[in-house]
Amino acid sequence: MGKESDQWREIVSSYKGAGDVRWEAVLVPTAILAKAHMPDLAKVVPAFNVESIEANAGEFVKQRMSRRKVEFESLEFNKRFLATVPEEHDPIALRELFSPGFLEWTTTIDREVDFGINDRQLWFLWRLKERSAAELKLALANAGELFQRLHSEMEEDGIHTYPAGPWNAGLEPFPAD
Repeated sequence: MGKESDQWREIVSSYKGAGDVRWEAVLVPTAILAKAHMPDLAKVVPAFNVESIEANAGEFVKQRMSRRKVEFESLEFNKRFLATVPEEHDPIALRELFSPGFLEWTTTIDREVDFGINDRQLWFLWRLKERSAAELKLALANAGELFQRLHSEMEEDGIHTYPAGPWNAGLEPFPAD
C-alpha cells in the first residue's frame, strides 16, 4: 500500500473512541478524470487517445501495436505524447483538428496528462503530484482549458459545435441542430 494509505491505517488503528474500530483498505486517488459529452467532436474524430509517454512505458508499446499512431508537426508534442486512433480510423482528421497553437499549449502542461474521445465523450486525465486543493484547482482549470481549446479548434475549422451547457455534463438532451 502507498504511504498515505498506511498513514490512514495508523490513524484509524490508534483511535481509542467508543466501539470497535477496524481497518479497511482505502483507495487514495492518484488522478482526476474530467469528461464532457461532445457528440459534435465525435462526428469529426470518432475516437482518439493522446497519452503522456512518461506515464506508462508498457502501455506505450501495447498502443503502438494495436492502434494507428498519429504524428504531428510539433516535435515536442511527439516526444511527450503518443497520439493514436483505432486501426479503422483515418489519422488525418485528428492531425487536421489540432492547430500548432493547440499542440504547443499541451506541451506546457507540467503534469502527466492523457486525453481523448470515445463513446461521444471528451475525457481528460490529470495525474496528481499531490492531493491538495491547489492541485485539484489546477487540474480542473487545465481540463476546462483543453475542452475550450478543442471547441475553438472545431469552430475555426467551420465544424458545428453546441454551445456550452448542461448537455455537456449529460444533464439535459442536446439542443436541436
